[in-house]
Amino acid sequence: MNTDHRPVYIDLRKINLPVSALISITHRISGMYVFFVTMPMALCLVYFSTKNINTFNSVINLLNGNLFLKALIIFSFCVLWYHILSGVRHLIMDAHIGESLTASHYSAIFTISFWLATSGYIFWDLLA
Repeated sequence: MNTDHRPVYIDLRKINLPVSALISITHRISGMYVFFVTMPMALCLVYFSTKNINTFNSVINLLNGNLFLKALIIFSFCVLWYHILSGVRHLIMDAHIGESLTASHYSAIFTISFWLATSGYIFWDLLA
């Protein structure tokens, strides 16, 4: 019997997590990104674009002249979209629909695939 109660070092790179576990972890990470980056940025954009016509034109000129900022805003809203999609997936699983391992695996693949397709379309359409 092992009486050593020290913490065990686990190398996370060597653990093969299933896709459903990865989507759960990335859902939590995207939630933090949405809270700390997307939400404040969206509030600033709404505030300055609705303050008056001059600040609205300033926001439009800033976004048209800065490709990096425009891509950051689009990426942030794509992360919000991912968070919504994976959250709906988790809510459906909380209703005991698709709880089996195969259903969970396929719903995770569908969620990621649908997010990649829609986000790719958004990037292609808005940045072109």
